[in-house]
Amino acid sequence: MLSIINRMAGLASGLDTDKMVKDLMKVARMPLDQMLQKKQILQWRQEDYRAINTSLISFRTSQALEMKLQGTFQVKTATSSDATVVTATPGGAASTGTYSIEVTQLAEVANNISSTALSLDPADKIDPSATLESQKSKFASAWGGTTLQFSITTHPNGGAAVTKTFTVDTTTDSLNDVLANINAETSLGVTAFHESSTDKVVISTTKTGDYSTNEIEIADVTDTFALGTLQLSATAQGQNAILSINGMSGITKYENSFTLNNITFNLHKTTGGTPVTVTVANDVDTVVARIKSFVEELNSLIGTLNAEINETRYASYLPLTEDQRKELTDYEIEQWEEKAKSGLLFNDSILRSAVYELRRAFTTRVSGLSTGYDSIFSIGISTGYYYEEGKFYINEAKLREAVAADPEAVMALFTAASSTYENQGLGARIYDKVNQMISRLQSEAGYASSFSVYDSSYIGNSVRNIDSRIAAMEYRLEKLEQRYWRQFTAMEQAIAQFNTQSAWLIRQTNGG
Repeated sequence: MLSIINRMAGLASGLDTDKMVKDLMKVARMPLDQMLQKKQILQWRQEDYRAINTSLISFRTSQALEMKLQGTFQVKTATSSDATVVTATPGGAASTGTYSIEVTQLAEVANNISSTALSLDPADKIDPSATLESQKSKFASAWGGTTLQFSITTHPNGGAAVTKTFTVDTTTDSLNDVLANINAETSLGVTAFHESSTDKVVISTTKTGDYSTNEIEIADVTDTFALGTLQLSATAQGQNAILSINGMSGITKYENSFTLNNITFNLHKTTGGTPVTVTVANDVDTVVARIKSFVEELNSLIGTLNAEINETRYASYLPLTEDQRKELTDYEIEQWEEKAKSGLLFNDSILRSAVYELRRAFTTRVSGLSTGYDSIFSIGISTGYYYEEGKFYINEAKLREAVAADPEAVMALFTAASSTYENQGLGARIYDKVNQMISRLQSEAGYASSFSVYDSSYIGNSVRNIDSRIAAMEYRLEKLEQRYWRQFTAMEQAIAQFNTQSAWLIRQTNGG
């Protein structure tokens, strides 16, 4: 830290010492201003590179990755002749074909329902929210004591038995409380409710199917509350779906949704003797739309790179110094910086290489394919004129024809895996090239977002080097400014002393 000096600003000489020092320092600061401007340009270039890298990362995730995966192209569609009866959802590995389905019976849950209405008088029904004791006279079949117990046993999905015993205090519990306690025992796998219009209790399993064991077993431990008052049955059984597929009859399923040949079938009602046809085919529309989306986004990415490469550079518009900013309005600063930031990546070699590699990866023929679809040109994708700088166009009719004719070949064109560039699929090539571009830009400008405090990129190192030089120069400038002030202060002191001596001589002369 430099020492503080006493300053005499023109008290004796009458000079504007402060302005003179500032003017001298303005000249001396010019190299520092140039370094600050160079640092600002580097930081702006870094921002531009990072923005491009963000676009590349987004393209890699949303487009390039999907186009190297077979699942993107193994898309099937299922059409039902009667969607009110049977619908289907094919997986990527589903085989194309037709399925004739007859549904004789739907799978159902096990339902234990009160055999009769609970209330003695239909005109004066019980209030399920009131305490049981207050409603006792309204029940068709009443209980004895005030503390009742019953048990429920279930075999969820036909597995091991689960038994829960419930205790009822009729002086404090309502019917709704009893049913809520049953619902709270999730391990039983049942739901219970009171249906007001029929005045009955329903206890149902949450899963469909007729297993070898009873799905619901109810027993009264004390008194006859469950089987007597609530009129429930001792046991209840579920029901399987029964159907035939392509002439194979007697097929049973525990649920109305099941998977066969990577196709998930959903049964909604019985067929009534009329078979329903489900046709599984390749989803040409989805694959075509996916390829179109990829090409459009690739065009957008190349367009973004070309926009940076061709952006006009205004070399005379350097970043504003601190003094220059003080002399301009906010609008003028904004207009100036717009030009100062323009074209910082003009004709940039990294970006030009990126455009070239993307276009080369997409247009180079894929070797080793046994079909005629070995390049984008064979499936209806072409390049534009030279002045369009790498734009691709799609002949949708030709693309659709290729996908419909040989979807496996189109898939191979994009997804073929190989250690050699020539044999790699287009999607795999693009993905690898985008990865290389991202790494190259990260080496040049650092990560777009990072938890790392230290930026080891080329620009990051350059900025740190400039910061060191700026700090050294600022120290020298501070010393220079203090030297100026010492010199001017010494001059002021000398002039003040001279003026004092002159005044003394004049007084001596006048006095003599």
